[in-house]
Amino acid sequence: KKLGEEAAQEAASGLHAEPVPAGNYRMILRYDAMQSLLATFCGIFSAENAQQGLSLLKGREGEKIAADCVTLMDDPLLEGGFDSAPFDGEGVASKTKAVVENGVLKTLLHNRKTAKKAGCRTTGNAAGAGRVAPTNLFFRPGKLTQEELLANLGDGLYLTEVSGLHAGANPISGDFSLLSRGFEIKGGRVVRAVEEFTIAGNFYQLLKDITDVGGDLLFEASPIGSPSVLVKRLDVAGA
Repeated sequence: KKLGEEAAQEAASGLHAEPVPAGNYRMILRYDAMQSLLATFCGIFSAENAQQGLSLLKGREGEKIAADCVTLMDDPLLEGGFDSAPFDGEGVASKTKAVVENGVLKTLLHNRKTAKKAGCRTTGNAAGAGRVAPTNLFFRPGKLTQEELLANLGDGLYLTEVSGLHAGANPISGDFSLLSRGFEIKGGRVVRAVEEFTIAGNFYQLLKDITDVGGDLLFEASPIGSPSVLVKRLDVAGA
């Protein structure tokens, strides 16, 4: 019932959505919008991509690549997870691991081949055809409610939807420019629905600019999940 009421309210408010002026905004990326970004850029955490020059994280294990509040988990043992399995594609026992912990890159994802090249042990992320792939990949949720995130935001935008990910995102450089919609927030409260604006940024920088993580982790028909996050700045091109 609650979900239906929220969906109806969001749909009704969207009927009167307006463009938003261009500028630099503090912003909340709702769980589904952030999930879409993580799904698009999750390849940067693959050792296979790093070794082929398709990720900027090659050799950066142990470095700070994100904000302190950011922990990214790969959990093939997650109960009820879409990609949960006791073994990977090479028969290696699965294990839960932090890819990023408190902002520090702990490991890239490896199969036996990439691990041998890197001189380390496989992380149990072998997929079919010799590929490396995440299992259940998600940002570890915090404890903040939606209302608390909005209060911390103060004035800014609450992003509920991004589109054009295939054309507007570069999975190597991390750059993105995406058509978006959501709500304008003032004083922690929804003012109006907004649409027909474009957010532009870089995923590597976005990880550093996260200031708060919500407790609303969601896997939406996908092994990639995320809670809502508060980001201190993103560029907006609008009316």
